[in-house]
Amino acid sequence: MAEKKLRIKMFGGFSTEYGNEALTFGRQRDPKFGQLFQILMTRPGKGFNKKDIAEALYGSEQVEDINASLNNTIFRLRKYLKSSPLPPGEYLILSGGLLRFDCKIQVESDTWSFECAGQEFKKEQDVRERAEICKRACELYQGEFLPQLSSEQWVIEKSKEYEKLFTQMLKYLLQYLKEEGDFIRIESLAARAAEIYPYEGWERWQVESLIARGCHQEAGQAYQAAVEHMQKAGGFISKRQRVGIQKTGMKIQYPAGADEDITRCLMEPGPAEGAYRCTLLGFSDCYRMLKRVTFRDGPVYFSLFLCTILDGGGNPASDREYCKRVGERLCVTFQKCLRRGDVYAQYSDSQYLLLCVGAGRENVSEIEMRIDVDLRKRRGGRGEIRCRLLDDGSKW
Repeated sequence: MAEKKLRIKMFGGFSTEYGNEALTFGRQRDPKFGQLFQILMTRPGKGFNKKDIAEALYGSEQVEDINASLNNTIFRLRKYLKSSPLPPGEYLILSGGLLRFDCKIQVESDTWSFECAGQEFKKEQDVRERAEICKRACELYQGEFLPQLSSEQWVIEKSKEYEKLFTQMLKYLLQYLKEEGDFIRIESLAARAAEIYPYEGWERWQVESLIARGCHQEAGQAYQAAVEHMQKAGGFISKRQRVGIQKTGMKIQYPAGADEDITRCLMEPGPAEGAYRCTLLGFSDCYRMLKRVTFRDGPVYFSLFLCTILDGGGNPASDREYCKRVGERLCVTFQKCLRRGDVYAQYSDSQYLLLCVGAGRENVSEIEMRIDVDLRKRRGGRGEIRCRLLDDGSKW
């Protein structure tokens, strides 16, 4: 019969069990003694300086006696471990100012196993062996470190360390697999990495691997999903990340095709009704093209609007669920009451961009009124939208 193990998972969430029994830590919400256990489990069996632990747990709080608070937390954790499914024993050992978890039983910690793999990776010289180490490490890395405690400073610091090591090892592994021609494995690893850390360049690996396999449609879908995810994040995306997504889009291509195949690829899949919705990056291309045409051939009338969802006080709305509900109705308004030649895209949770081609400044009031009236019908008399003209085609 296999010996029971204490298994601790801290990547992508927190869980711990001994055999088939879970350790719940009283099911309290992020108690300090639970965090103390998590700190010790990042390196089970290793000693942690008591002062460092105290600083990690209480350094940002107004605590009169940090040492006394830590002693109390150690006492509480000892008490809990005695009542837990673990075999009887003294697990917390304090000696010479160092606190450690005494591994009298077998302990498996995903973070410690990952860190050990990182140490092996740095020492190993054989290319194939290094790749195998990276595979094991990437399987362990199931998400960010303790995401439910992402505001804790000690978690932030450890998370950065793990992310840096994960990035280094995954890049090595992807490059190795590329040289081996294993694009299926690349696509799988890159897709999972993109879910954990979107807009950090993993999407490019995913798209390129799909193209290398001849899966051009799937590559386009992966890129489209990344762009839609980016738009939902709105203002949380940096310029570097936006540029990265654009570079990923540049990789999208299809094999040589006949005229009718190319035309079919470019056409809309369904009937064209109302304003055309596109991604923010696609909208940007449309706008820039119009500006170039205007600069080259003289006046090309268009109006660029910023439509902002407002709260009950007439201010830009900040509640994401509320913005989502109103935004869905606003998109229907764009599709039902505007022309097929108009284009719109979501800029942020509460902001939408609208490009009305062929409409000059004299048409602005009419367009604003048409949007307001239709949205009020769909919102039971409440408009809660403000449209502002950003460009009438005269700016360069």
